Amino acid sequence: MNPILSARDLTRHYRVSRGFLKGNATVKALAGVSFELFAGRTLAVVGESGCGKSTLARQLTLIEEPTSGSLFIDGDDAARVGRAGVKAMRKKIQMVFQNPYASLNPRQKIGTQLAEPLAINTGLSGAERTEKVQAMMARVGLRPEHFYRYPHMFSGGQRQRIAIARAMMLNPGIVVADEPTSALDVSIQAQVLNLFMDLQDEFGTAYVFISHNLAVVEHVADELMVMYLGRAVEVGDKARIFARPMHPYTQALLSATPSIRPEARRIKIKIVGELPSPLAPPSGCAFHKRCPYATERCHVEVPLLRPLDGREVACHHAEAINS
Repeated sequence: MNPILSARDLTRHYRVSRGFLKGNATVKALAGVSFELFAGRTLAVVGESGCGKSTLARQLTLIEEPTSGSLFIDGDDAARVGRAGVKAMRKKIQMVFQNPYASLNPRQKIGTQLAEPLAINTGLSGAERTEKVQAMMARVGLRPEHFYRYPHMFSGGQRQRIAIARAMMLNPGIVVADEPTSALDVSIQAQVLNLFMDLQDEFGTAYVFISHNLAVVEHVADELMVMYLGRAVEVGDKARIFARPMHPYTQALLSATPSIRPEARRIKIKIVGELPSPLAPPSGCAFHKRCPYATERCHVEVPLLRPLDGREVACHHAEAINS
């Protein structure tokens, strides 16, 4: 089976001004990210704020072009298909944004917003578009009368259901969900997560699920990619990584995740210091200034992802740490 989405060494740099006297600088938001995603599977991307998760989402949804690297959607290289090809690709990959209050147009009725992707990308008549919108609204738990209401008339959970319905209107093969539950009450989060999973079962959609909440990730993911300062540091099967994390950063993240199950509780690992600035990333391993196992090699040599215990890990000393 071929992957529906494949990223190869994606990088994204931004030129920013540091003031009149200091000149410009380069922010290395993504420093080479590679992965594959198959139909009907969920890849969760986790890490601290500032690690490059949202930048990756913008690359995958073709909102921005990568500085270097390749992105393949259904086997087609996004950099080589031309403008018309990119437009066709955008039908195959849609996005659900973090904030349901900001992602909807407050001046348009919900029915109009849900019908817009169909109006732009299909030749359906107005009646046919309305029929498809009503069917999708019912599928995500909205009532027919909601078609004529404005966004401010809905709760946060209902707005996120609308955003999910909009993303699914063209039946895309891939949906990128950028922190889709972080702005919702805890009581509503489970409903939205279950909706994502029900839609995946029905349509076979592949998800890139971006989150900082590892409890949520454990519930929805098949594969897991842990990012730190624009790089992937551990990638592999979710169950295997949760059972035995190999990278020190992954170990620290999982140790901070609360659990009601005694067997799932871990010894807390405290990470000292702040996330380095992407304007001036440290030499060698980006995590070495906060890692209790760092050696001189970590200060000078960037660790590359390599196979280890059924996943890929970017750590020079992973074997020794986990022996």
